[in-house]
Amino acid sequence: MTTAEQPGDDVATALVPTDTGERRWRRRSLWALLLALPAVYLLTARGHIEEWWQAQELFEVGVSAGVEAQFAGADWKLETVEVLPLKQSGWPRVQGTPVRVRFQVTVRAPDIDVLWRRCQIALRDDQGRRWSASGFGGPRSTEGTMTCGAATLEPRAPGTVLRIEQDFTVPNDVADKVEPTVSMDGERPRYLRFNLESY
Repeated sequence: MTTAEQPGDDVATALVPTDTGERRWRRRSLWALLLALPAVYLLTARGHIEEWWQAQELFEVGVSAGVEAQFAGADWKLETVEVLPLKQSGWPRVQGTPVRVRFQVTVRAPDIDVLWRRCQIALRDDQGRRWSASGFGGPRSTEGTMTCGAATLEPRAPGTVLRIEQDFTVPNDVADKVEPTVSMDGERPRYLRFNLESY
């Protein structure tokens, strides 16, 4: 058997397309695959991208002290940012400084139960550090105040005035430097940041 007659060479020759039309078809198929894979990936990732986008706080809307801001179907006005003595916090073992933030909110849209989903009120300092609301066990300061999340548990007619109150614990050295922020699904990636300079 000569070298040209070896079975392995016959198999290799059979795998290589000899027709130029077939080669062109295979080349086009490869290019189509290269284009199709990213498109399929983007379509399947779209839901994740939208969910990520909906959770971000990217665009700050500054609100001057004492000014109402229209946001997520309501008018938001910061009433107080109050640093509480430990004995008033109701939890003497709290680590840090208790801070209570209160807003007066006038409902303008009938669907705040949708617009206010994943409502987050937080405190931020000038270095970008953020503290989430976490009750320290103290009683509400006034009858009728509620958290942002509790406000959506029942329908609220336009014109209803709510008093939103959230409690925080922050490090002692930033208690008088933090500013409240408000964000929720109906407005993200925009969020409110209340300027305390004139308080």
